[in-house]
Amino acid sequence: MDGLYEAIPYLVLGVGTGVYGILVGAGGGVILAPALMIFFGVEPTVAAGTSLALVSINSVSGTVAYKRRGLVDIRSGWVFALSAVPGSIIAPMVLDSASTTLFKILFGFLLLLLALIILLRPQYREDESVSDSSESDQEFDTINRVPYWLDFTLTDRNIVTRRGNTYKYRFNESLSAFFNLLLGFISSFFGTGGGFLRTPILVSVFGFPVHVAVATSIFSLSIYATVGALVHVYLGHVDWYPALVWSGLGLIIGGQIGARLVEVIKGVIILRILLVVVMIMGIQLILQGAWPSTFTFTGTY
Repeated sequence: MDGLYEAIPYLVLGVGTGVYGILVGAGGGVILAPALMIFFGVEPTVAAGTSLALVSINSVSGTVAYKRRGLVDIRSGWVFALSAVPGSIIAPMVLDSASTTLFKILFGFLLLLLALIILLRPQYREDESVSDSSESDQEFDTINRVPYWLDFTLTDRNIVTRRGNTYKYRFNESLSAFFNLLLGFISSFFGTGGGFLRTPILVSVFGFPVHVAVATSIFSLSIYATVGALVHVYLGHVDWYPALVWSGLGLIIGGQIGARLVEVIKGVIILRILLVVVMIMGIQLILQGAWPSTFTFTGTY
């Protein structure tokens, strides 16, 4: 019975972050890592490693679901993933030398950055969700959305989904590769996966259709997050039991639920709830880093 009580909080955390992560193409790490530190008393290095391992599980699960729907831009996903791999390998090694207080403060500011992104563009998941789910055999053309200052090394994409919908768009492939190079380091260092930054930027800067951006982000995440997680495993940064086992099971369940809800739930509602959650966790981590003896949560499972 004690084992069940120990498992339930991790399972709930896994299911909740799994659903959210797949719905917005974020992998869930932005919730997992701070939650493990704040509510479960996990050390920052272990929280980052365990979180990234869980993000890897969640993103692989989500990729399977999205590929079945034909929403993944395979070529772009590989470009993003291969660009992110170097940073995802280096970051866990740098993390070993980072202080606990500095890590928490930096993570807190990262969460506040996410809150700012949501606040400035909360509707980004709504742009095409109604059109894509209402009927099939539609064509969505976003080629004209590329700003003039990105008008170099452009590449065209043409994605046809299982529902018969066609997405045509154009974006700067070399600039997107550089962006993912930086994102690979950030995601592996903090254990977040980085999808919460990639998805809105793919939509607002690179002109990706929303559903394709979410699916492609999850696909690329499944590759480079797995590489980064393996480095964390090698360095001993992963809490295998109970965190990885039970949260991982929850993520698999939540990932499949999220992929089925993506066409029927309003993402803006999820993002508004997330805005409050990440702001609270971001402030809490900054306070814990600056004044650990006063603001550290002592209750662990």
